[in-house]
Amino acid sequence: MATIKEIYDFLDSFAPFCNQDSFDNSGLCVGEMSDPREINSVLLCLDITNPVVEEAKSGGFGAIISHHPVIFHATKHIDLSQPYSRALAYGLPCIGTHTCLDSAPYSLSDMMVDRLGFKNLGAIPYINRQDPKTGAPVGYGATAECPEMSAEELAKLCKTAFDSAALRYCDGKKPITRVVCASGACSETLEYAYSQGAQAVVTADVKLDRFLEADRLGMTLIDAGHYETEAIALPYLAKKLTERFGIKCGITAADRVVKGLYTD
Repeated sequence: MATIKEIYDFLDSFAPFCNQDSFDNSGLCVGEMSDPREINSVLLCLDITNPVVEEAKSGGFGAIISHHPVIFHATKHIDLSQPYSRALAYGLPCIGTHTCLDSAPYSLSDMMVDRLGFKNLGAIPYINRQDPKTGAPVGYGATAECPEMSAEELAKLCKTAFDSAALRYCDGKKPITRVVCASGACSETLEYAYSQGAQAVVTADVKLDRFLEADRLGMTLIDAGHYETEAIALPYLAKKLTERFGIKCGITAADRVVKGLYTD
């Protein structure tokens, strides 16, 4: 068992909250650091929705750990229908790990590389800030080598590896041996990937203009889904928390709301 502060400090040890991006609101969003209650179970999710909060309450979980913070934008009005209000009413502390884990030493992008079975080259494709304590570069993405494959073969591999509900891609029409993986909405890595000789970028939430730019550059660009490229972190967090504190960790599916429809 552990207090919410002990859990917070443990998460901070491998995904430092001080390294979150300027737009983010990671950390303890609901609850108090001084809460003395011992927590013996946590529910893990990508997003804290009302069904997730209800599942946590009915399942007897002591806290919720999400990737995206339950309070993201400035709140000027307390809406009792919001998930953070329900969590507060039920006495459920909520911690978000968002850009801290996205850019941790072992990041979500590194997890994507491992999930695909590629060789991680250790290069950060998109650096946009520094660690305030060490001055080390902080950013997003991971560069990897892979066996030669086509755009369609890589897209099919991503579909399987990330269990993508829907997948879109443009074909760079070149054999692929080097790939940049970047979890969530991170098509900003496209130009870096091109400059470093990569032939493909795997990310999510790709807008039309980025597909057009990838096509112009002769790059394969794959949108494997925001949820799908980030939900892979939940088993990782569950394993670390269980090993450290011996607490029960549940992984919900109540936050997976996007469906896919396939026609051949």
